[in-house]
Amino acid sequence: MTSIILKTQVHVVVISLLIQIAFSSQAKNDFDLNWSTIKSMVRITNRLGDGSTLNLHCKSSDDDLGLQILAPNGSWSFKFRPNIIFGVTLFSCHFTWPGQSKWFNIYDDDRDGVRKGIPCIYCIWDISKNGPCRFSERDDAFNICYDWNGNRRS
Repeated sequence: MTSIILKTQVHVVVISLLIQIAFSSQAKNDFDLNWSTIKSMVRITNRLGDGSTLNLHCKSSDDDLGLQILAPNGSWSFKFRPNIIFGVTLFSCHFTWPGQSKWFNIYDDDRDGVRKGIPCIYCIWDISKNGPCRFSERDDAFNICYDWNGNRRS
């Protein structure tokens, strides 16, 4: 029993340190640094490139964000409080444009959360016909790209 308690305490300390590191390197004005109200932001931009309007409908298990219609190069964003303790936050979006219908998890705590994958507080996405690409602050480029099925592209 003592071993389980010790492991839990270690996990809590490690998670707290990772969150502090993420905030210290990405501190910006669009999110609140109060631990009880930490917010992340997702921004989606239509980069289809052919003048098409991008329709998208995003939702989580708790929130339906409704239909959004983006003109070419238009953007839309939303803020939310990720579940930092359990790491289960997931926002899935359905994207449509003439002749196409695609799905993608625009925020997945396993991929984007502070504990795993490539974390982001600001998750800035360009949507192209080939799939979504997320902005990398480290590289200053939209080079974290995925296929529509969610697999990372090289």
